Amino acid sequence: MQLIEQEPHFWELYQQQEQYFLSIAVDMSSVVSCWDIQLNSHEISDYKIQGRASIEGLSKQFIDETYRGNFSNLESRKVSEQEKAAMQAAYQDWRKQNL
Repeated sequence: MQLIEQEPHFWELYQQQEQYFLSIAVDMSSVVSCWDIQLNSHEISDYKIQGRASIEGLSKQFIDETYRGNFSNLESRKVSEQEKAAMQAAYQDWRKQNL
C-alpha cells in the first residue's frame, strides 16, 4: 500500500496493486468525520483517465451527501481494519520520507 495523491487535511488516495482507497475528512463545523473507503471499478477508471480531478469531484460528492445527512454511500464502502491499518502505515511511511 502506498499514498499516491493527497489534498492535505482533506483527502488521501492510496493504491495497493489494482485496488484504490480514499481517506476523506468531512468537516461538519463542530466535528470532523473521517472515512476510509475503497473505490469501485468505475471510480478507478475515472482516476486513471482524469487523474486528480476525478478524486476532487468524488470527494465533493461525498461531502455533499454527508451535509444532507446521507452516509449510506460511505458506510457501504468502509474498508476492513486490516486495510485501514495498511493505509495508516503507508501514511506514516510517506510522512517519514517527506519531512
